[in-house]
Amino acid sequence: MKTDDLITMLAQDAAPPPGPSVERRAWAGLALGFVGALVLYLLVLGPRPDLLGHMADPLVLAKMGLPLALFALALVLAVRTARPGAGAGRTGWIVWAVPALAVLLFGWSFAVTPPAERWRDFIGHSIPICLPAITVLSLPMTAGLLAAFRRGAPVHLRRTGAMAGLAAAGLSTVIYSTFCTEDSPLFYATWYSLGILASAAIGAWAAGRWLRW
Repeated sequence: MKTDDLITMLAQDAAPPPGPSVERRAWAGLALGFVGALVLYLLVLGPRPDLLGHMADPLVLAKMGLPLALFALALVLAVRTARPGAGAGRTGWIVWAVPALAVLLFGWSFAVTPPAERWRDFIGHSIPICLPAITVLSLPMTAGLLAAFRRGAPVHLRRTGAMAGLAAAGLSTVIYSTFCTEDSPLFYATWYSLGILASAAIGAWAAGRWLRW
């Protein structure tokens, strides 16, 4: 067989279709995890009474908006770190604006809350529900993202896992906030943050085992 004939034959062979991108796999895994978290939420918690009426309160909107922003930014970082050699870019800096805003909101609330009410608002009445709920609701979404990233090639496994856990925790916190009646930033800027950090730690731990090459 002549060389030209061989080249022509090989060129005519259909190349295997490319697999889904990391982004598509991540969204698919996240969607499946979100459905699981939502079912669990509806079975165990459910929305607070008059949720729509409370959403007119800027503090309630901040309680939902900050974790939503964290979810979006952390998801971008998680997808990027699932690719070898990809940097965090500007998003790696912008994501720090979310905890910075939470700290500012906490400081503002501390300043405007009467001293006699600060401790009550800080402790609230739902810490035993808040912390485990945020963490547990994040688990299906963290698992969905890590399952998607197994088809990628992350170099820094724990960093990828932490970002996946952070993204999942941001979205689980949005879900949980529709149940929570603690509307003081003294409470949610503190205890939501601890639940989110716990979820990120679980993601980092799981990725170190599950995403290992």
